[in-house]
Amino acid sequence: MPMRSPKFNISVKSTSGWEAAVLVTERYFCGNQKADQLLDALPADFTGGQRATCQSLFLGALRFGHRTEAALKGLVRKKTKSYIRAILLVTGFELLKASPDLHPKIIHHAVERSKARINQFEQGFLNAVLRKLPNKLLKIDAKEDPAAFYSHPGWLVEHWARVFPRNYQALLEWNQKTPTTYLKVYSENEPLPPTIVPTEWAQFHKLGSGASWKDEVRPLLNQGKAYIKDPSTRLAPNLLAAQPGETVLDLCAAPGGKAFDLAHAMQQSGQIVTVDLPGKRIERLRDNLRTLASPSFTYEIVEADLLALSHAALNAKSLPETYEAVMLDAPCSNTGVIQRRTDVKWRLKPTDIQQCAKLQLELLEASAAFVKPGGRLVYSTCSIEAAENQEVVDAFLESEAGHEFSLSKKAISLPWETNHDGAGAFLLTRHPTT
Repeated sequence: MPMRSPKFNISVKSTSGWEAAVLVTERYFCGNQKADQLLDALPADFTGGQRATCQSLFLGALRFGHRTEAALKGLVRKKTKSYIRAILLVTGFELLKASPDLHPKIIHHAVERSKARINQFEQGFLNAVLRKLPNKLLKIDAKEDPAAFYSHPGWLVEHWARVFPRNYQALLEWNQKTPTTYLKVYSENEPLPPTIVPTEWAQFHKLGSGASWKDEVRPLLNQGKAYIKDPSTRLAPNLLAAQPGETVLDLCAAPGGKAFDLAHAMQQSGQIVTVDLPGKRIERLRDNLRTLASPSFTYEIVEADLLALSHAALNAKSLPETYEAVMLDAPCSNTGVIQRRTDVKWRLKPTDIQQCAKLQLELLEASAAFVKPGGRLVYSTCSIEAAENQEVVDAFLESEAGHEFSLSKKAISLPWETNHDGAGAFLLTRHPTT
């Protein structure tokens, strides 16, 4: 059954950004929606400063929520109502980011704003807890309790301490930073305002604080001249090196960021066939590719499960059965993008990494069937786990499906080294027919 989008009882006239953040935080912990899905579900007229405040407070509550909950352990003995928990998490973030002289004002605001939703006894409880919270937050020490201080689940910190013993603290610090917004601009000759700043990575620009989304950014996006994406996303398309006139198969393609890159690398000459499961993300994929169609470039969208995809199914749609270049951007644990998707810390479970690796190997083996002799297959993830990267590739090369392939190149991004999102990308070349 498809997942329903939540509907919020939020009015642009009567709901402040703070109140909206509390409602969204409550909904996050009471449901099974991801953070970006909840923000996308906000009313269309909830814009400007209200929406910006809501998003900042909600994501901040998630980013620092493990630290807030660690501080609350000595203050709250019973399970609190979901709405009160949301207030505590949002206010905990505010207290952490504000100077001590503002703490009384923040606490007073939280209690006053909550009066419409909680009774007098609960107001007293909330006031008493919040007045003790700042001191408890400040007493959490990075060396004594890095999981709480850097607001990560304990099991994940213990895992990284084993696999990255020299660098796990740098990783924790990285994840707690507010992510930079990058804009990839595809034309070197595109005139850009000074608020869109070049970076060390070709084509990638940072949005300065004065950049106007309405007047400067959205026109570039709507015309297909640019795409919002992190520099780590360049690794896999660069390895595949799609050429003009080639046939390219993009698997697990939605929402279309890598297909967009591949089409530009092909100079919009050739054919891309994209495959992904049916769902809302297909519409975003279609929107992203629509701006690229030309007489010399065609694209097709196949709504299917890769594990059930066959040559016959492609042939029935008058599509090639095998391709010169195949991209598999596999679903993963997302441990390389926690700075950008901070709710991963709440969603990820200890068993997920190995479960992802099992599925990834199955997907990689299925992908191999669509590569022409002498063709190229790129496997990529946005994980920093060896279990999902090198170990999956090693297992594939030892499998029956992978015995005709060799590992030609790889690119690994570890955020504390590259200063952008983490990722893994591997170029596998199929042996030519003898």
